[in-house]
Parts: sequence; C-alpha cells; structure tokens
Amino acid sequence: MSKRGEFNFVWLFAIIAGGAILILAVYGAFKFSETQKYEGDTEIAKSLATLTDPMQAGFAEGSYGKILFNQETRIRNICFEEGLGKNDISISTESGVGERWGEYGGAISVHNKYIFSDGINQGKEFYVFSKPFEFPYKVSDMIFLTEKEYCFTNAPKEISEEVSLLKIPNIRIDNCSEGDTIVCFGLGKNCDINVYGACMENCNSVYDEGTVEKNGEVMKYAGNLLYGAIFSEKEIYGCNVKRLLQRTGKIAELLNEKADLMNARDCSTNLQVDINVWRGLTQNATAEDIISLNQIAKNLNRRNVEQCSLW
Repeated sequence: MSKRGEFNFVWLFAIIAGGAILILAVYGAFKFSETQKYEGDTEIAKSLATLTDPMQAGFAEGSYGKILFNQETRIRNICFEEGLGKNDISISTESGVGERWGEYGGAISVHNKYIFSDGINQGKEFYVFSKPFEFPYKVSDMIFLTEKEYCFTNAPKEISEEVSLLKIPNIRIDNCSEGDTIVCFGLGKNCDINVYGACMENCNSVYDEGTVEKNGEVMKYAGNLLYGAIFSEKEIYGCNVKRLLQRTGKIAELLNEKADLMNARDCSTNLQVDINVWRGLTQNATAEDIISLNQIAKNLNRRNVEQCSLW
C-alpha cells in the first residue's frame, strides 16, 4: 500500500508539474506572439506614414491611391493641435491568438501631414486621396483616408467632374448601392450626410463654402475642406483645421519678410499690413471661423497682383 501510494504521488506530481510547465510554455508563447504583433503593427504604422507621401497633391489638383492589407486591420488616428500639431497613427491587425484585436502597436507621429479620417477605421482596403488647402496661398496638402463606400447625390457639376477625374472608386455619383454612405447635396432622401452650400459672394459655386451635417453634428467648411468634413469625425476635423490655420499664420510671417525684400527692390505688394492682420486672425482661429476667414482670403487673393505677387 505504501509503495502504491508513493507511486501514485510521483505520477500526480509529474502531472501537476507537467501541466504547470505546459501552461507557462503556452503563456510564454502567447506573450512572445503579443510582442511580435506589437512590433509588427508598429512597423506597419511606419510604412503607412511613408506610403502616404506619394498621395500628397504637390502641384497637382489632387491624387488618389489604395492601401491593401492581407488581413482585417484597424487604423487609429488621433489628432493633437498643440503648436503646429500632429496626427498619431497606430495599427492593430486581427489576431488568431487570444483576443481578436488586442492592443495597438506603437503610435507613429506625423507632423507634416493633415490626415482626415474617423478615429478608428477597420477593413482590408483603404482609400486614400489628397487635395491641396489654399488659403489663399498654398498651405499644405490634406490627406483623406476611409474604408467606406460613398454615394454623392445631387452633387454640383464641379464636384462630380472632380471625383470622376480622380477616379476614386469608393465614391459613386447618384448610382447608389446598398450599404453606401449617402451624401446628399442639399435636401435628399435616406441621407447619412447632408452638405449645404452657403457661398453668396465671389463664388464659383454655392458649395465653395458651407456646412456639413453628420451624426447630428455640424461642421463648417471652405474649399477642399468639404472632403475633410465628409470623411472624418468632427473632433479630428476640427483639430486638423486648427493645425492648418496655425500653419497659414506661420506662412504669413514668411510672406511678410518676403514683402520687406520686395519693397526694398521697388516692387511694392501693398499687402504687408493686411498680411500682418491675416496672421493674427488665423493663428487663434478654429473651424468655426472658416467661412468668415474664407471671404478675407478671397479678397487677399484678388489684391495679390501678378507683377509683384507675394504668392
């Protein structure tokens, strides 16, 4: 009986010890897998920040591209407005071990781009296109990122032509499909987003400026900011607009110095006082000021004579 008890105890101890070792091995493999996933997702975020470089419009009116992933992926975009601000981009790829998503990889800070999107975007295919922000001079390129399918209804001719020219496959004009996010210009039926034009003076179109209503919230826009208001959530939109306006003010400082040099060469712009005022107006402005600022920007642009132009 004593030997049998000893035998059973040895086996019991071996089973318990073996089980503990197996649990530790699985836990170690899981933690190793988590570490690998974190590092991999961080590298993807770095690549994504690099991949958006060719998407910037540069001297073109706009550009389009597509980003493809082999597995379901989440892209998180957090915007910070301090100073000239930044977008923090982080990635989480779908995992086959443990929780489906787990933690995001390390955030990659993007200081010199303005990425408009929802806070979290999920899918395998992401559509990216860019448009310049001119206010009234070229300030920067704006990048719009989304995985959703959109349908524009009652869109004005210039916007329909622009979408067709860029060949953006996730934006349809009028020919809507089930599951599309419906963007109505003016009034419409089954609208997810409503765009209202408000331009009354010096306009190419009534939609040169106006408001976008989305998820019960209102965003003011001017020019190409229309796309930012359509494709991003309000918090990210407002943050990026504030960053762009801060950059507008910084460029105005440089233009003021340029005006000094031009005046010294007997090429007066007659805009120096206005540029100084413009700098002050833009540096503390927000998206709520964009329509009133747009009229001032148009007036500055008209007064920017070609022979001694500042931009």
